[in-house]
Amino acid sequence: MRVRIHHPLFAGFLGVVALLVVLVVSLVGTGLRRELVGLMRNELARELQLAEMVVASAPAGFDADSLAGALTARLGHRVTLIASDGRVLGDSDVPSSAILEVENHLERPEIQAAAAGAVGYAERASGTVGTPFIYAAVRTDDGGEVGYVRMAATLSEISATLLRSTRAVALTGLAAMALALVVAYLLSRALTRPLVVLSDRAQRLARGDLSSRAPRSTRVHELDEVAIAFNRLADELQARLNELGRERDEMQALIDCMAEGVVALTDDARILRTNRSAREILGLPDPPLYSPVGAVVRQPELRELLEASVTRPVRAGDVALGDRSLIVSSRQLDQGGAVTTLLDVTEIRRLEKVRQDFVANASHELKTPLTAMRGFAETLLEDDPPETLRREFLTSIHNNTVRLQLLVDDLLDLSRLESGGWRAREEEVQVAEIAARVWDDLDEGGPRRELDFSLEGDGLAWADEQGVEQVMRNLLDNARRYTQDGGSVAVMISTTEPGPGESHGTVWVDVSDSGSGIPSKSLPRIFERFYRADTSRAREVGGTGLGLAIVRHLVQVMGGEVFARSELGRGTTLRFSLPRVDTPPRSS
Repeated sequence: MRVRIHHPLFAGFLGVVALLVVLVVSLVGTGLRRELVGLMRNELARELQLAEMVVASAPAGFDADSLAGALTARLGHRVTLIASDGRVLGDSDVPSSAILEVENHLERPEIQAAAAGAVGYAERASGTVGTPFIYAAVRTDDGGEVGYVRMAATLSEISATLLRSTRAVALTGLAAMALALVVAYLLSRALTRPLVVLSDRAQRLARGDLSSRAPRSTRVHELDEVAIAFNRLADELQARLNELGRERDEMQALIDCMAEGVVALTDDARILRTNRSAREILGLPDPPLYSPVGAVVRQPELRELLEASVTRPVRAGDVALGDRSLIVSSRQLDQGGAVTTLLDVTEIRRLEKVRQDFVANASHELKTPLTAMRGFAETLLEDDPPETLRREFLTSIHNNTVRLQLLVDDLLDLSRLESGGWRAREEEVQVAEIAARVWDDLDEGGPRRELDFSLEGDGLAWADEQGVEQVMRNLLDNARRYTQDGGSVAVMISTTEPGPGESHGTVWVDVSDSGSGIPSKSLPRIFERFYRADTSRAREVGGTGLGLAIVRHLVQVMGGEVFARSELGRGTTLRFSLPRVDTPPRSS
């Protein structure tokens, strides 16, 4: 026995047909109104041209209100003549005695549009006469008193026409609905419920509901076989989608773990996929799927390279992205599109530059004493100079040997600091005691100098005692070297309280001298390795050119900062900071 469609399905047909009728009536009403308004606008635009010609040909000093009334009598629409400053000069719906009381029209939307050189349109209820109108305005070009001509057609006729049309369409729709219901009832007698159920399950499956299955409890053998096939298809589809999703997640996880940035492009240069490294390199959030390369990548050279990669092979090469250096390589895909990799080699390039500069500077610094030592040694070997000259040569060889030793020691210290091999041991350090001890050592161990030394203030800092001692030794040694006899060297120590958001106070140490000073153009570079503000003077007073670079690294590792200020001929002040002992030490 076959199962027939029953009344709930028929009720569904009834609802669908009724909804369609309502939609048809609504759409017809909306479309008809749009067409009627469009026709009205076209008519007003043509009549505006005629009215503009009439106004342009009117004699000077004409009565604008009378002219507006005459135009309305001929054209059948309300006419308003408006001055360039927005004053209403004449209106066919406003008595001439009330013209002066009409508000300025310059801010009306149709007048503003006309002022831009186009025909301006607007729909609203008139603030003057209270009737809904469709307005059209145009700017006159004759340079007379009338700046704008505006026409208005009442919307009442359109509303009445729409009402009549809607009623006619509704009656027709009701008749069609009655006929459709009769047909639906007849069709429902020929259809079966399992077919409807199977259709519903198929729609759920199409919307992504993979758990949807068709019931098999049916009396129709053919439909039962269809349900079995449908369920087998759903099971297979779910298994395949699960497998594809797992592979996709594994591939995305693998790509995201890569250090290189990966950008997959479609054949029309749209972004198909990016990994985390690519988004970090390009400084982008997760870009929308299929975004054009030009809308995402702003750097011109990189954008052109990515766009070209989908049409032709692109050789790997360096691309500068701001202050970063990238190696970009690309490969076209057989199915179209391309995959581009971005390798950030900024740090590698920086280290290469540091290595090159280091080798060049170190070679230069080593060459000078070695050349002098070799020349003196060859002279001593080949000749038998007088005792005084021989002693002078040996003294020079000894001095250059000491200089080489100091240079090598400083190079080793700097290398250890830059590689992170030296770590500060945090302890309480009396900065004033170290400054006094270092000055006494320099004064006793070095050449005697007539210098006035002063030490003021004190501070207890969290720092490495040996590190602070080396910082003070380098700074005070520089001050002694570059200050002439009779000059002065001063150490000023002060402390400050913690500022907003800071966990500790600060110990500030200023090492000042009255020496030759540093040129302003050289001041920003004095903490660079081997940099000398005055090369000739530096050779005379000795030194390796690494002292301030070592100072900077030591202070930074101990949690402080270092600054320099100087004026040529008036001395130099080196200032550095250390954490003050008012909180527990920082974790290392």
